[in-house]
Amino acid sequence: MTYTEYTVRISTDPSYYGSDCTQPDADRIADALSQMVSLEFPGITIIRQNEIGGRGVNGPDSAIVDDIHQWIEANWTVSL
Repeated sequence: MTYTEYTVRISTDPSYYGSDCTQPDADRIADALSQMVSLEFPGITIIRQNEIGGRGVNGPDSAIVDDIHQWIEANWTVSL
């Protein structure tokens, strides 16, 4: 399966990742998370945004959107 109809937003705002996070740290985390998501969900569109509120998932099938969101929630700390 490919996920070309799905989009995930990943924040590069340091405050999203904690009060001690620097911009280089946030960029590194966003890079790692983007790579993890791309490998797990081939074809997904990743939008990096420098604002709080990352990991928003959109797409036509709400069950798949929920699956993607749950996978990110369960695995995003690996990118730290």
